[in-house]
Amino acid sequence: MSPERSRQPSTRVRIVERREEWNDVVRAFDHCDARHSWQWGELRARQGWTPLRVAAFAGGECLAAAAFLARRMRGLGVVVYAPRGPLVDPKRNDVWDAAAALADVARERTRAFMVRASPAVLLDDAGSWTPLEAHGFRRLPDLWSLWNTPRNVMRLDLEGDERDILARMAKKRRQHISTASKKAVSADVVRGLSAMHVLRALMLERGAHEPVIVPSPEYLEGLHALFDADGGVATVLGSVNGELAGAALGVRFGGTAHLIYAAMTPAARSLPVGDLMHWEWIRWAREGGCRVLDLGSSCTDIPPSPTHPNYGIYRFKTELGARLCLYAGYYDRVYSTAAYHVARRLERWTLRHGRRCAAAMQTAWRAVPRWATRTAPVASLGLA
Repeated sequence: MSPERSRQPSTRVRIVERREEWNDVVRAFDHCDARHSWQWGELRARQGWTPLRVAAFAGGECLAAAAFLARRMRGLGVVVYAPRGPLVDPKRNDVWDAAAALADVARERTRAFMVRASPAVLLDDAGSWTPLEAHGFRRLPDLWSLWNTPRNVMRLDLEGDERDILARMAKKRRQHISTASKKAVSADVVRGLSAMHVLRALMLERGAHEPVIVPSPEYLEGLHALFDADGGVATVLGSVNGELAGAALGVRFGGTAHLIYAAMTPAARSLPVGDLMHWEWIRWAREGGCRVLDLGSSCTDIPPSPTHPNYGIYRFKTELGARLCLYAGYYDRVYSTAAYHVARRLERWTLRHGRRCAAAMQTAWRAVPRWATRTAPVASLGLA
């Protein structure tokens, strides 16, 4: 039997232990995406996290749900995180006790010293989540996190027909897509593990010249095994004159598709390969009923500055029609004050020195002979 807990006579909180039931529960919420799926939790379990799916019900209706991930921090204890969770309808007044109850159940099951939430609420709408703070969560001022879902995300609206989507793009992107065939550029969405390994090979090529975290074969096999049965994972392959020029990999679940990895050959960067690959990816997402394409972080400061080294990535995503969405951030529910204070000090120190460490790693990488490079397992993929 799944552990159950009653907070009010009409509310029942329980752990959901069946894939089909859980996926049906989270799909009922507007902001559901791949991070809430049963599949994503199982994928993260292969990376050392323990998934825990908890939902609160009243009168046969789900009031709140959270796909928790738990992990032990050496010397401190267990942390629990709900990426883009909990899922609730913030317009209702009866969901906040339920949201707090989810965290309490996660604490009871894991003995965590803290539970962190990062709900799918934009900064401009953060006021609607004030009741969460009144129910024992503290909102963090952090703009960045090294282990949580990013706050600065580029999202592309897929509503309307294809003409509407093209109309929201910059003129030159539309031209690149419409004239790609004249330049012998093509792109196809392909299912199957072999196409995923084609992408990995391109990333390994790129990794010989710059620091790139390349997914391991085992990770790709897990991603394929968990998402392919529902048609939820695919690779788009771009070509020039029939020769491979680029590849991108992503997943779709609920109303959102996520682009996880992309790699291009140097020769393809002067041609509209990326434009056409993204266009075919948009079509694939819409075929699956997705309303939004999540293109990941803006990769820039906030607000984006033309002087930032990654501004070109932000500009490309913007010209595709994506807009920068800044999420409200992170909320912590604390169960052990002493352990939490130590963890927060470590987190702030890591954030403060993160860029310096990254620069040092890049310098060290350039000094490593190419034959000595190795594939690294993927830790977060920007989805967390």
